[in-house]
Amino acid sequence: MASNATGKGEVKVRISKALSEGEKAATAARKEEVKKGLGKLGIPCNEDQIPNIAVLGSGGAVRAMIALYGTLAELKKYNLLDCVMYLGGVSGSTWCISALYKHEDWAEKIEALEKSQCETLVKGQWEFQKAMKAVIGAAEDECYSLTDFWSYFLVHKLLNELDESELPVHRGACENGKNPYPIYNAVDKETYEQQHAGTWFEFTPHEAGVPGLGAYVDMKHFGSIFENGQLTEEKKKRDICYLQDSLLNYLKQKRSGDSSSTSTNLDQDDQKLKTLYEGYQSILELHLCETSDGRTADKHFDHLRNILKNHSSSRSYELLREICKTWFSANAETRKKDCMRLCQALDLDFGGFSSDSLRVLHDVVRKTYLCLLNWTWGSTNNFLYHCLDVECPDLTSKQVVSLIDAGLAINAAYPSLLQSERKVKLILSFDFSAGDPFLTIKKAIKYCEEHGIPFPKIDERELQDTDDLKDCYIFRGDAECVPTVVHCPLFNKVNCSDKIHEYREQFSTFKMSYSKEEIEKLLTAAKQNVANVHEKILEEIKNVVGPPS
Repeated sequence: MASNATGKGEVKVRISKALSEGEKAATAARKEEVKKGLGKLGIPCNEDQIPNIAVLGSGGAVRAMIALYGTLAELKKYNLLDCVMYLGGVSGSTWCISALYKHEDWAEKIEALEKSQCETLVKGQWEFQKAMKAVIGAAEDECYSLTDFWSYFLVHKLLNELDESELPVHRGACENGKNPYPIYNAVDKETYEQQHAGTWFEFTPHEAGVPGLGAYVDMKHFGSIFENGQLTEEKKKRDICYLQDSLLNYLKQKRSGDSSSTSTNLDQDDQKLKTLYEGYQSILELHLCETSDGRTADKHFDHLRNILKNHSSSRSYELLREICKTWFSANAETRKKDCMRLCQALDLDFGGFSSDSLRVLHDVVRKTYLCLLNWTWGSTNNFLYHCLDVECPDLTSKQVVSLIDAGLAINAAYPSLLQSERKVKLILSFDFSAGDPFLTIKKAIKYCEEHGIPFPKIDERELQDTDDLKDCYIFRGDAECVPTVVHCPLFNKVNCSDKIHEYREQFSTFKMSYSKEEIEKLLTAAKQNVANVHEKILEEIKNVVGPPS
């Protein structure tokens, strides 16, 4: 039986493992389209025979994004995409999925969208000012983290576009039944290695939640402040338009060469910001250097002394002298605290600015360096903080939770798609991972064993050969409670012949840019994979549908 925690007169937190009303409505509408899709494939079936089929795209940065575009386009070509109920992704695959759901009929025009995205990757422009404004807006929030910086600068730079849409906006693209229902995932940074029931978070256009605990909140309230299941503070959407004028005014003043006192103040501000930036940088490098390497640490101490040489009476300089005396005998936690104290001292000594825009910029720089020192990612207010209806102290004790890339735990969204409430009968897993192409399967097996989730029995001998890969591995379940998994490694001996290692090296996870020719080569590999296995997929669909009753 579902229970609800309420706040401000309306339901805020939903405690139930049942699907949300939004997902129920969206999948009901999709079911009609799936039935038509099965008909196109010559698979007539009754209403109660329509299977829930899921496509999983793994992580793999830009490689995964491009490959998923090609995979979905080829699935559409063979009328297989029309039969898919769910689309799940982690990491790089989500870059593709989130872009698609800005279009309410994306499944019908996937080829055109693929072409447009690839052109953007090659010819798109990185808008630095736009990214900077977005980061400044994010830094105003007390939950600012490296995820904000990564999203607005690095991912934006990689993809040559900045996606400013919000997940609830994607509801129209799934409620109309024209497209599969999308599911995104992240994991708790502090527990992803143990993976208990509170580790995996999922995000849909309707809700954010923890499926293992059966605890959800409307997506529009995710990030707001809750206590014991009740909303205590609604977080407003960030409005950063007002920053544009102050930044532009500052730049105009710098360009004008004004010799007034304002110009003098700006020059002083510039010098203070330079001191702070160089100081933060040296402190971070000091924190990251090997403690056994005295020469490296001494180099950073010397640099800090040089930065502060004209400020020998400052708090920063005195604290630096104190830290130098104890650094090599201190433990890791003490050294980290010393670095934090030194950053705070720099802020007190050099943090006052006459320019509003530089005060804002300093705040961004300061918060980003503190996040680097603490390695803070994905910080968001925990809607299950002190929630008495949920038994998971590791999660409910935290006011703020740090969410990171789910690919670090399992590089595919199995925990969400294997929820019994979603009744998934067939999983089409397209693995775009680097390294062991069976690692996602191995981790999924382990996760399911530990959490009592049905998963096909797999002969481990099938998972041994990582260099002589087939294009498709079928792990059959049963028609009732265990889904069948069709696992398709991106690079295999069928579509890459004897050049699997060459493809892996050329399209590494850390490849930051792609030429038109490289994109076409990667798309060809992904599409050939689907073309080569589409008949096997069709047979598995027939198996899960069963004979007409």
